Amino acid sequence: MRRAGLDLGSVNAKLVVLEGLEMIYRQALPSRFDSVKAGKLLLEDYLQAEGGKPEELVVTGYGRVSFPEGRVVTEITCQARGCHHYYPEAVYILDVGGQDAKVICKNAEGKVVRFVMNDKCAAGTGRFLDVILKGMDLSPQEVVQAQEAEPLTINSMCTVFAESEVISLLAKGNPKEEVVAGLFKSTAKRLARFVETLGQPQQLILSGGGAHYAQLARYLKEELKVEILIPPQPELTAALGAALLA
Repeated sequence: MRRAGLDLGSVNAKLVVLEGLEMIYRQALPSRFDSVKAGKLLLEDYLQAEGGKPEELVVTGYGRVSFPEGRVVTEITCQARGCHHYYPEAVYILDVGGQDAKVICKNAEGKVVRFVMNDKCAAGTGRFLDVILKGMDLSPQEVVQAQEAEPLTINSMCTVFAESEVISLLAKGNPKEEVVAGLFKSTAKRLARFVETLGQPQQLILSGGGAHYAQLARYLKEELKVEILIPPQPELTAALGAALLA
């Protein structure tokens, strides 16, 4: 039996299909302000590729309540289950998504014990990082080079004010790499304090699209003094969890 998880995120919609516990299909599409439409396109693409729909479907993410098919499960529950699949012993999860950041504590069965969400401000989210990095017109190589740079201090975590602070630092002749390193360090510091509102982890699973930033993981490790665990394809963990729950 094939089970599918559809994560209708604010930035991307993701589809994962399992046969048993094996991931046999995965795909993502930009949501473009209509995650429901993106989810429908993902299922249509799967239907064309495989010749039939999955037998079971669980839908999660921002657009879940508006989607016409499948069983609805919260993103918190799916995120915990997907991360548990890779790291059953780890308790704490930090999910850095496009529009919010979440800290989740799970138990030995992969169920949510408690969580806290930052969904009122873009600070510390993937969108916050993307907006400023794109505004700096950086190449992927320049972002990588920033790993070795000495970070400058960036005080503001409001997206608008942080962008102004970055522009000011660059205008004064500071190297881009040092500004980028400072951006990641200040973001990691804020996220570390966010994690500590739920406790002091020994290990931390870092999921969501933000987990692709190696600098963010590095500075989180320094701030929290813990092992950082990054799942394979960390942006798919909620969709995977949905498929596992299907």
